[in-house]
Amino acid sequence: MTTTLAPRAGWQLDEAGAESYEAVLVPALLGPWAEDLVDAVGVRRGHRVLDVGTGTGAVARAAARRTGEVGEVTGVDINPHMLAVARRVSAGTVPTIRYDVAAADALPLHDGAADVVLCQQALQFVPDPSAALAEMHRVCAPGGRMGVATCRGLEHQPGYRVLTEVLARHVGQEAADVIRTPYSLGDTAQLRGLVTGAGFTGARARIVVSACRVPSAEALLRGETASSPLGDVLDRLDANAGAALVADLTAALAGHTDDDGVVFPFETIVVTADR
Repeated sequence: MTTTLAPRAGWQLDEAGAESYEAVLVPALLGPWAEDLVDAVGVRRGHRVLDVGTGTGAVARAAARRTGEVGEVTGVDINPHMLAVARRVSAGTVPTIRYDVAAADALPLHDGAADVVLCQQALQFVPDPSAALAEMHRVCAPGGRMGVATCRGLEHQPGYRVLTEVLARHVGQEAADVIRTPYSLGDTAQLRGLVTGAGFTGARARIVVSACRVPSAEALLRGETASSPLGDVLDRLDANAGAALVADLTAALAGHTDDDGVVFPFETIVVTADR
C-alpha cells in the first residue's frame, strides 16, 4: 500500500511532532548526545554559548548546566513549534535560555558573540551546510570552540535501516526517504572537511556509538514517524495494513530483540574545532 504524504518544507515538524520529538527522541538519544557534545567542546562556567538548530533545546539546557548563572545561552531554530516546546521545558533554567527563530545561515548575533557554538543533528537538514558553518565561524569569538554532531550514514544504523526498508514496502518509498533524511551528512571525512572549509582549525572527528533501546518494534515505528514530518501517517492506514506493517517490522528486528524490547547500536559523528 502506498500512502500519499502532504508536502512539507524540508524536515519541519508541526506542534504535535515537536511534542513527540521531545517526549521520544530526547530521552532516548538526543539528551545523552547533548551531554557528550558540551563535554567534548569544554563548555564551562561563564561561557557564552550558541546552539544552532536547537530543536527543543536539549543541547542548550546541557550547556546552561555548565555555564551557571554567569553564563549566557542562546538557542536558535527555524521552527517555531520546536522553540515553543523548548521554552516550555526550559522554564526555570539558570541562566535563562534565550530562544530565537532564525535560520542557520543568518544567525542573529554579532561577530564574535559566542565563546562556544554548537550544532547537534541539525546541519544535515540545512540547505547549504557550508553557509551555515561560515555563519557559525563568524559569530564564534577568536579562541573559541565549536562542536557539530550528525548521524553516520544509514549503512551504520542497523535498526533504522530495517525501519526504512519496511516503510518502503508497506507505506511507500516517499515515507522511507523521509526517515533516511537525518543520515544524509553521515560521512566523517566530509563533515570534518566542511568544518575546516569554514575556517575552523584543529578539527577532530570522533565516532560515538550509543545503544538505542525501545520497548518494541511498534514503539520504534510510532515514535519515529510521529517525531518526523510523516506525522500521523500510520493512523491513515487501515487496520489490516497497519497490523501487517508492525508484524513485518517486528520480524525484521527479531535479531535485535530481547526480553526488555528492541536494542541496536546507533552511530554519530562529533567534530570539534577551534576558532
